[in-house]
Amino acid sequence: VCPLRGRDRVFSINRSIWGRRDVNELRRLAEQYRDAQTLPQRRSLFKQHGVRWSSFWILEYWDPTKMLVIDVMHCILEGLVHYHCRHVLRLDASALKTMVDSEDFQFAYDWPWVEYSDEAAPPGHTLKDKQVPGVAKVQKALCIALEGDKAFTLDQLWTRIFNVASLDALRFVVHTLNLSLALSGICDTVASLYVKQVCTKSKAKQLPTTFPRDNVARTKSQFVAILIDWRLQRPYHCNHNLPVTGSPETLAHIRQVIRETDTPSWVNSVPKNYGDSAAGTIKADEWRTLSTIYLPIALITYWGDKNCPPTEDFEALSEVLKHTMALFQAT
Repeated sequence: VCPLRGRDRVFSINRSIWGRRDVNELRRLAEQYRDAQTLPQRRSLFKQHGVRWSSFWILEYWDPTKMLVIDVMHCILEGLVHYHCRHVLRLDASALKTMVDSEDFQFAYDWPWVEYSDEAAPPGHTLKDKQVPGVAKVQKALCIALEGDKAFTLDQLWTRIFNVASLDALRFVVHTLNLSLALSGICDTVASLYVKQVCTKSKAKQLPTTFPRDNVARTKSQFVAILIDWRLQRPYHCNHNLPVTGSPETLAHIRQVIRETDTPSWVNSVPKNYGDSAAGTIKADEWRTLSTIYLPIALITYWGDKNCPPTEDFEALSEVLKHTMALFQAT
């Protein structure tokens, strides 16, 4: 229903691809959720569509695309604004203690994965309800970085994929990636890993000493080998270039703006030591004042003004500033 799905689109600020959800389709999905016979079926439906049944749907005129009101206090101020300032912009003293590099990310890349459905499954290999979650777990594991502080070794990746999914769940992922079941093209690294893993797990007296290149995939380990061979052709770590937003200088400038800006008497104050643990928990009204007065002034003059301090990240910080101001405008 929602077109902004997946890590590559969920943070998109390109409004041209935002679309209003269709109320008739929402009603159909809500009724489908209501009529589901088992809890796993309901969980699967909600994961796919983000829609549950509500008694409001009994009202024929109910249209959540027009009648829902966003909870400004919890959703925007203590939710989006708080998260954006502390965890995205890292405008927080505790965040300054840890540097963030692209190799610190757990996931190396994103991929347009195909969610499970009976229609997308290979003929004769539809999954039972309890097997369906294994598909997403395998897809997630295949995006984990292979280099960096949070990287998996190939042994760890093999174990993760092997343990989280059934044979048919692995078959579904291989099928939706349009990968061949022939084992002849598997690289030597994965072939050696296969022999090592099979020998470790097998209880048979005669253990394999070579990789079965002349075969097509039939066993769970052979499907894991195909997937890891595909994974080795993807990026090993995240290649995003991260502009430095939460520097001590930026935080100091924000505090200077808070101290020196004259505001009407009816504007509530905010902590002058914003960002320090001693400032305490920022309340919703303080986030509103910060995001509508102090932070726009501070960030525009520090990242977007012609007299701002020189930096190699100027263009990237300009984009971050536009994104941030779009959020602040929504408050």
